[in-house]
Amino acid sequence: MTQRKLRKLLLSSIPFETERLIIRQVNINDAEDMYEYSSIPEVSEYLLWSPHLNIETTKGYIISLQSRYLKGLYGDWAIELKNSDKMIGTCGYAHLDLKEKNCEIGYVLSPFFRNKGYMSEAIDAMLHLTFDVMNLEKATLRIIRENTRSINLAEKKGFVLETSVYLEIKGEVKEVLHYTLTNDKFQKNKKEAVV
Repeated sequence: MTQRKLRKLLLSSIPFETERLIIRQVNINDAEDMYEYSSIPEVSEYLLWSPHLNIETTKGYIISLQSRYLKGLYGDWAIELKNSDKMIGTCGYAHLDLKEKNCEIGYVLSPFFRNKGYMSEAIDAMLHLTFDVMNLEKATLRIIRENTRSINLAEKKGFVLETSVYLEIKGEVKEVLHYTLTNDKFQKNKKEAVV
């Protein structure tokens, strides 16, 4: 798939809806909602970025995302509650390799909306896009060992631990787990869920 085809595919696929969510491009009107959770230290504790110190940092990130959208590049999309217009997090591709047919999925959710199944629903939508629409072969999640919420979600979705590496993240050495899910396993899990 060429970059041009990817751009067309992503533009035609986003936004999309789940039962309770809309996955769409992030826009500047999301700045307050994004800042609300991005400024909380515990939210970025297991991520590569630090808490946003002010709303200008959040707006700068949104502008960088909009630039990526215009170029047809992958990135984060807003997770919006369908009935409230409230942006509660993001999900998207942290890495996408069309030649190798694999990707890395990333996500973050406001702590005010945890334990309601929203991220599980968003990941289901991302896996549908990844495997059913884009026909990629493998999806990866990189999760810091202490992030038990993400590990539980990965395993619930059928990801398996493939390897781990030690990386310096924000000045500390952390063990990063690489969970993977293949298209074949995803399709098999989907069929078994129907039966």
